Amino acid sequence: MKKPYEHLFNGVCCVFLDLSFFGLPDIYPDFIGYLFFAYGIHLLPSFHNLKRWSKNFAIILAVLSFFVELDQWLGYKMLGEIGVQFIQFVFIVFMYVVFQLLLHIHKNKPLEAKTFKTYQKFIAFMLCGFVIQSFSINIDASMRENVHFIGYVLQLLAYFFFLFYFRACHKYYKEINENKVPSLK
Repeated sequence: MKKPYEHLFNGVCCVFLDLSFFGLPDIYPDFIGYLFFAYGIHLLPSFHNLKRWSKNFAIILAVLSFFVELDQWLGYKMLGEIGVQFIQFVFIVFMYVVFQLLLHIHKNKPLEAKTFKTYQKFIAFMLCGFVIQSFSINIDASMRENVHFIGYVLQLLAYFFFLFYFRACHKYYKEINENKVPSLK
């Protein structure tokens, strides 16, 4: 059986994890995470326009993040911090669209309330972390790391809310599929 929530979970992990060791490129590049998102969205049970929009949005983000990652891998740093901040902002807009799709899919189901609560918390924490990190550029260099850390912690909380939500979705749909009447062959 195809499991869209596992692909969405893998996408979140690839986007959030930044494992760069000894000056080597990121082991889990963000563009691979966005491709996981696109495939997971493709597998979701919906024919709404939001599905097409969010899948196309994920592909656009994959291309944009590829160029940002390539810029960092090659050491040019032409896009620098502004490129990373732009991708973060577009990611927040993307997650808004994904949550709207999930709210449509879970309408009148037990997961609707959990989807809405997670959506509110995720967007609030991500936006707060984004704003803090964006304006940390204007802060004295001695305080910049501390301010960045606060932004990262807020975004980490948002990702944890998202991961717990996907765990609940996966568990819910697994129970539904196990309780189905087996077909006669």
